Amino acid sequence: MRIVVMPPLDREFFGSDRLDLEAANLFGMVEKLDELAPGFASVADVRAAFAIDGVVVHDWSASLADASEVIVLPRVGGG
Repeated sequence: MRIVVMPPLDREFFGSDRLDLEAANLFGMVEKLDELAPGFASVADVRAAFAIDGVVVHDWSASLADASEVIVLPRVGGG
């Protein structure tokens, strides 16, 4: 499955904005991303949001079995 990592997370952690990984769910994907960029998992829940095929998903246990793309987005704060 295609993983698209948006700035600044792409440069900060991966050095690329496109990755190809397979995982059963977002928990597994974050673990694999952390193998590529140690430390990513420790900040992912605070600094990243995930969109599966264009839909932002908050449940990291959501299945990726039928997904074709996951976008890793920086979280946006606001008040």
